[in-house]
Amino acid sequence: MVATASTLRAAGTYRRMQQESRAAGADPLELVSMLYDELELSLGVMSSMIRQGQRVSATEPATRARTILIGLDANLDHQAGGEVAEALSRVYRSMRRKLDDAVRLNNDDMVHELLDGVNSVSSAWRQLREQAQ
Repeated sequence: MVATASTLRAAGTYRRMQQESRAAGADPLELVSMLYDELELSLGVMSSMIRQGQRVSATEPATRARTILIGLDANLDHQAGGEVAEALSRVYRSMRRKLDDAVRLNNDDMVHELLDGVNSVSSAWRQLREQAQ
């Protein structure tokens, strides 16, 4: 069975509801992991929409992905994080530019390139989280 954009959106809504209940008791490290999960999901829905011939500009997944990237950047602790926080800020700004280009051009290859980058950062974050536990 091929997943359609509507089934992916429905799954995303269900998943968000689960995550909202998890977020109430989550520590800051888990909250960031949850944001990465949501970002990956939003990009996946965008990709599916593009493959089905839909425009992704001004859609909920595109807006959500951009909002998450802005939130991740805005909530970096530059005082405590120093150079790592500065590097992450540059990564998040670059990802926002790539997202804007992918949305403007409705380009699935660009969405996948962005998703690969998000997966890399997300994987590194998860490793840090595991080490902190």
